[in-house]
Amino acid sequence: MKKTGNIIYIVICLIICVLPFAGMTCYKTTTTTENKQLAQFPDVTKDGKVNLDFPDELSAYFEDHFAFRQQLVSADAEIQSKIFRVSNVDTVLVGTGGWLYYTDTVNDYLAQDTMNDRQVFDTVHNLSLLQQYVKDQGVSFIFTVAPNKNSLYGEHMPYYFNYKAGDTKNMDRLTKPMVEAGLSYVNLFEPFERQPETLYLKRDSHWNEKGAVLAYNTLMDAMQWEHPTYEDVNVVRKKEEYGDLNKMIYPLTAVPEWNSEYQYESTWSYTSKDQDVEAAYLETKNKKGDKNLLMFRDSFGNTLLPLMAQKFEHAVFTKSVPYRIAEYIKTCQPDLVIAEKVERNMDEFMTMPPIMQGPEITITDDVMKDNKVQASVTVEESQDDTNYYLVSGAVQMEKPAKDAIIYIRLGQGEKAVTYEAFTTSSVDTDYGYQLYLDKESLQSTGYSTLTEGDVTVIVEQNRKYSQADRVRQEDQENEK
Repeated sequence: MKKTGNIIYIVICLIICVLPFAGMTCYKTTTTTENKQLAQFPDVTKDGKVNLDFPDELSAYFEDHFAFRQQLVSADAEIQSKIFRVSNVDTVLVGTGGWLYYTDTVNDYLAQDTMNDRQVFDTVHNLSLLQQYVKDQGVSFIFTVAPNKNSLYGEHMPYYFNYKAGDTKNMDRLTKPMVEAGLSYVNLFEPFERQPETLYLKRDSHWNEKGAVLAYNTLMDAMQWEHPTYEDVNVVRKKEEYGDLNKMIYPLTAVPEWNSEYQYESTWSYTSKDQDVEAAYLETKNKKGDKNLLMFRDSFGNTLLPLMAQKFEHAVFTKSVPYRIAEYIKTCQPDLVIAEKVERNMDEFMTMPPIMQGPEITITDDVMKDNKVQASVTVEESQDDTNYYLVSGAVQMEKPAKDAIIYIRLGQGEKAVTYEAFTTSSVDTDYGYQLYLDKESLQSTGYSTLTEGDVTVIVEQNRKYSQADRVRQEDQENEK
């Protein structure tokens, strides 16, 4: 009898293990709610040779596509979250009281791996160049940051995150320098913190509809423009909201939560081909609106879009990164540019600066000092916009100043033209730079093509200018 029981147990286990793979012929998983691209079936050969990674790639394929994947993931999630209070999905944290959080916000929450002084400078410097460019086109500009959920409502974070590395987060470090630099920064943290009502969803990473209205009104108030406030609009509560985190962790068993619906007559419509709020590019019109808007946004802009579309006669909403600011200002002719970025992605401004030509400045040769500065230079056609050359590299200094500015000079003597570059940070160096140069404008100055030999790098630190000696990129990398 015991032997029979063991056999039955083994058979059941084998069926459980084999069924997901055997069922792929009929019930292969083709989509997930985990915001990931599913693995493709691997090739046995690559470039005429045996693909040595085939076993690992095949394993990844089965992991993504096995039958009943969503059902099994949901069952596993229910067990782990309800019994053990942990998540079976890397992107989601299970908090207390049914709250869910996005894993990528942990470092901000714990104030660990924060920006250093140079990275803070890079971020503020690049935003300032963006603002200067927009205002030079005669267009208003505001920048805002959507707070991470746990920055406002961290009391429901898992207990094992009670210990924090420090009290100063990236936004704590950035806010004062942004204000001192004259950046048109609209602080959303303060109005949200003043509200006694919770304005984020429990099982989503974003604000709820009331939070979106608060953010919208704060932005429009900053412009001192007349706008609908929705204060007198009837608000209906509906339990129909399936949050992004909710669907990631519970693909088939997610339950809705309450959200608010503002009942007002919508007067706007889409004019873009795509009409899904998640789309990368959306365009709207509203005959009852006024002024034109260009908004660089992320997913927090999903709920802002209808409110902005109701205010503006013409509006363009884009998720493009890096910002194609020069192109969109030319085509959209906005009265206002809004740049909205979620708190956890603020580092994008020091790694992916906007696509625009840096401002021209004048630096005379008589102010140059020999401060033993070296620089690498690469010139290539921009992969993000082929209308531009991208000049990039890094500088080396004995005692680099945290606020060192980098310039790129083309030519020599009276015909020389000097541009201020974006300063960038990477895993290799905090003293990188990028400069986009418009091909058409360069042709008018005599550059049919651009090479490394045309470029001179100048570094400003402590109000002193130094022309950098050229170092090859490979030499710089070998020194690290």
